[in-house]
Amino acid sequence: MTILYSNTAMSNAYSISRFSLNLEISNKGLAQCEIIRHLSPLTVGTILKNLPLQDRVHKYADKLVYIETGLTLGTEKQKTQFRRGDMAYMTSNSSICIFLKDSSYMPMNPIGIVKSNIELMESAETGDIMVLKK
Repeated sequence: MTILYSNTAMSNAYSISRFSLNLEISNKGLAQCEIIRHLSPLTVGTILKNLPLQDRVHKYADKLVYIETGLTLGTEKQKTQFRRGDMAYMTSNSSICIFLKDSSYMPMNPIGIVKSNIELMESAETGDIMVLKK
Protein backbone atom coordinates (compact mmCIF):
# COMPACT_ATOMS: atom_id res chain seq x y z
CA MET A 1 0.00 0.00 0.00
CA THR A 2 1.41 3.42 -1.00
CA ILE A 3 0.64 6.47 1.11
CA LEU A 4 0.86 9.83 -0.59
CA TYR A 5 1.20 13.07 1.33
CA SER A 6 0.36 16.45 -0.04
CA ASN A 7 3.18 18.99 0.18
CA THR A 8 0.93 21.26 2.22
CA ALA A 9 0.15 18.67 4.85
CA MET A 10 3.81 17.70 5.24
CA SER A 11 5.14 21.26 5.38
CA ASN A 12 2.73 22.14 8.18
CA ALA A 13 3.77 19.13 10.23
CA TYR A 14 7.55 19.18 9.83
CA SER A 15 10.19 21.08 7.92
CA ILE A 16 13.95 20.77 7.75
CA SER A 17 14.41 24.12 6.00
CA ARG A 18 12.08 26.48 7.89
CA PHE A 19 12.50 27.24 11.58
CA SER A 20 10.01 29.18 13.69
CA LEU A 21 11.77 31.48 16.13
CA ASN A 22 10.82 34.38 18.37
CA LEU A 23 12.11 37.93 18.38
CA GLU A 24 11.62 39.40 21.83
CA ILE A 25 12.10 43.00 22.83
CA SER A 26 12.53 43.12 26.60
CA ASN A 27 9.52 44.56 28.43
CA LYS A 28 7.71 45.26 25.14
CA GLY A 29 6.64 42.01 23.53
CA LEU A 30 7.26 39.17 21.13
CA ALA A 31 7.18 38.74 17.35
CA GLN A 32 7.30 35.44 15.51
CA CYS A 33 9.72 34.95 12.65
CA GLU A 34 10.76 32.20 10.32
CA ILE A 35 14.38 31.49 9.44
CA ILE A 36 14.63 29.78 6.05
CA ARG A 37 17.68 27.61 5.41
CA HIS A 38 17.66 27.64 1.57
CA LEU A 39 17.97 31.46 1.48
CA SER A 40 21.54 31.32 2.89
CA PRO A 41 22.32 27.81 4.19
CA LEU A 42 25.67 28.48 5.89
CA THR A 43 24.51 31.73 7.48
CA VAL A 44 21.25 30.24 8.76
CA GLY A 45 23.05 27.14 10.09
CA THR A 46 25.52 29.25 12.06
CA ILE A 47 22.78 31.50 13.45
CA LEU A 48 20.74 28.48 14.58
CA LYS A 49 23.78 26.92 16.31
CA ASN A 50 24.42 30.14 18.23
CA LEU A 51 20.91 30.86 19.54
CA PRO A 52 19.91 32.74 21.55
CA LEU A 53 21.40 35.92 20.08
CA GLN A 54 20.94 39.08 22.10
CA ASP A 55 22.05 42.71 21.82
CA ARG A 56 20.86 46.27 21.98
CA VAL A 57 18.65 47.49 19.14
CA HIS A 58 20.09 49.89 16.60
CA LYS A 59 17.94 51.75 14.07
CA TYR A 60 18.80 53.04 10.63
CA ALA A 61 16.37 55.86 9.86
CA ASP A 62 12.92 54.36 9.34
CA LYS A 63 14.23 51.56 7.08
CA LEU A 64 15.45 48.89 9.48
CA VAL A 65 16.35 47.79 12.98
CA TYR A 66 19.29 45.52 13.73
CA ILE A 67 21.27 43.78 16.44
CA GLU A 68 24.95 42.92 16.31
CA THR A 69 25.67 39.20 16.72
CA GLY A 70 29.44 38.90 17.03
CA LEU A 71 29.34 36.10 14.42
CA THR A 72 31.86 36.26 11.59
CA LEU A 73 30.23 35.03 8.39
CA GLY A 74 30.97 35.56 4.71
CA THR A 75 28.75 36.62 1.84
CA GLU A 76 26.16 34.14 0.64
CA LYS A 77 23.36 34.50 -1.94
CA GLN A 78 23.28 38.24 -1.30
CA LYS A 79 20.54 40.54 -2.48
CA THR A 80 19.89 44.29 -2.35
CA GLN A 81 16.08 44.53 -2.59
CA PHE A 82 14.14 43.88 0.60
CA ARG A 83 10.48 43.96 1.56
CA ARG A 84 8.87 44.96 4.85
CA GLY A 85 9.44 42.13 7.35
CA ASP A 86 12.45 40.61 5.57
CA MET A 87 15.35 39.50 7.75
CA ALA A 88 18.94 39.56 6.52
CA TYR A 89 22.49 39.19 7.81
CA MET A 90 24.80 42.16 7.20
CA THR A 91 28.35 40.82 6.85
CA SER A 92 30.06 44.21 7.29
CA ASN A 93 29.08 44.50 10.96
CA SER A 94 27.83 40.98 11.84
CA SER A 95 24.23 42.11 12.30
CA ILE A 96 20.79 40.63 11.89
CA CYS A 97 18.60 43.24 10.22
CA ILE A 98 14.82 43.49 10.07
CA PHE A 99 13.41 45.70 7.34
CA LEU A 100 10.56 48.01 8.35
CA LYS A 101 9.73 49.09 4.80
CA ASP A 102 10.45 48.02 1.24
CA SER A 103 14.02 49.18 0.60
CA SER A 104 17.05 49.00 -1.64
CA TYR A 105 20.08 48.56 0.57
CA MET A 106 23.65 47.28 0.60
CA PRO A 107 24.08 43.57 -0.27
CA MET A 108 23.10 41.23 2.58
CA ASN A 109 22.53 37.51 3.11
CA PRO A 110 18.76 36.91 3.25
CA ILE A 111 17.79 34.69 6.20
CA GLY A 112 14.02 34.86 6.77
CA ILE A 113 10.92 36.89 7.48
CA VAL A 114 8.99 38.31 10.43
CA LYS A 115 5.64 36.47 10.39
CA SER A 116 3.73 38.39 13.06
CA ASN A 117 3.81 41.61 15.06
CA ILE A 118 6.16 43.62 12.80
CA GLU A 119 4.72 46.64 14.63
CA LEU A 120 6.82 45.62 17.64
CA MET A 121 9.97 46.07 15.56
CA GLU A 122 8.73 49.48 14.41
CA SER A 123 8.19 50.55 18.02
CA ALA A 124 11.66 49.39 19.12
CA GLU A 125 13.91 52.16 20.32
CA THR A 126 17.67 52.40 20.16
CA GLY A 127 19.01 50.75 23.31
CA ASP A 128 16.15 48.28 23.78
CA ILE A 129 17.29 44.67 24.25
CA MET A 130 16.31 42.29 21.45
CA VAL A 131 16.68 38.51 21.67
CA LEU A 132 16.37 36.03 18.79
CA LYS A 133 15.52 32.66 20.35
CA LYS A 134 13.77 29.31 19.84
